[in-house]
Order: sequence, then C-alpha cells, then structure tokens
Amino acid sequence: MAAFFLGGISKKACPPCAAGISVGFFDIIFRQNRKFGYMNFRNSVNIMGVFSHYLSRLGCVSLFAMMCLTVVDVVGRYVFNSPILGAFELTEFLVSITVFSFLGYAQSQKIHVTVDILFDRFPKNFQGLINLVNYTVCVILLFLISWKGFEKALEALETGEKPMNLPVFDYPFVFFLSLGCAVMCIEFIRDIIRTIVKRKKGEMIK
Repeated sequence: MAAFFLGGISKKACPPCAAGISVGFFDIIFRQNRKFGYMNFRNSVNIMGVFSHYLSRLGCVSLFAMMCLTVVDVVGRYVFNSPILGAFELTEFLVSITVFSFLGYAQSQKIHVTVDILFDRFPKNFQGLINLVNYTVCVILLFLISWKGFEKALEALETGEKPMNLPVFDYPFVFFLSLGCAVMCIEFIRDIIRTIVKRKKGEMIK
C-alpha cells in the first residue's frame, strides 16, 4: 500500500509518512492532469475555494447579527429594564457560526497566526516539505473533527438537545461546526496541491 501511495517513487515499499502519502496520492492527479491541461487543473483548484469564500459571507452576517443583538440587549437591560430572554444562548450560537465560517477563509488568505522564527531560516525546499507535512496532518485532524462533529450533530438531533431559555435546537449549529471544519480541510487540500505543484512546475497556483 505504501508503495502505491508513493506513486511509483520507489519500487520498494516504504514506511508510510504524511509527506510521502501526499506526494504519491497527488502525483496520480498530476499524471492525469497532463492529459487535460494545466490550466483546467488550476481552475479546478481555484473553484475549490468557493466554499470558504461564501461561507465567510455568512460569517459576516452572523457577526453583524451578534453585534445588533448585543446592542439591543444592553439597551433593553439598562434603559428599559427588559433584557432579551436567551440573549446569552443566542450569542453562543452566533459565535459558533462566526468562528467556523471564517476558519477556511482565514486559511485561504494565510492570516492564521504562525510562528516562523526558525522556519524562515530553512532552505526553500525544506520549507516546502515542512508545509506539506503540516498541511497533511491538518487535513487528517480536521477530517476527524468534522466526522465526529457530524456524529455528535446526529446524536443531538435524535435527543433534541436545546437550551433552557430558547426553543432552538442545538443540532443545526453542531452540523455547522462539522461543515466549517470540512471547508477548512478543503483549504488545506488546496494548499497541499499548491505546494506539490510549486515543486513540480516551479510556480504557485494563485
């Protein structure tokens, strides 16, 4: 199996590792890509970014709604002595939508916090290898989080979990958690493809 994933790099089976699996798996894609053209493949990779783009727009709406809710709740509490019932729970739901809406988009724009004190001192080829391993590990972890989040959402759907102060069920927001992690997983897959293409073609897909 390892030799297959390594895409024929070696005739001897090698111990599977994150970078080796990624290189071999996508090497099959690149071989097929030669049949259909590099530009079409690049367009396909770019189209994958549509998910994070539109999901981030939903995050903007959620953030604006949370701001309005907070303003109305504070004014109602301190001016009219009539706060919004369940405002805290609604804010929690909106926070979850906002956070998981922007995860994938932040990765696509490379605006997540990174520590590169030592990374920038490494050779470019080694930096690419580190990125490849990092992206592959993130894909695996986010896939597991999305999978388990989906299972948790199904469980919440069956049990009908909801807050005490709100007639709103929890499961749609747990499903959204799974969706947000899945979209971020897609962005890391795009990064893996970009990294390998850069090594093979000498340019970055933008």
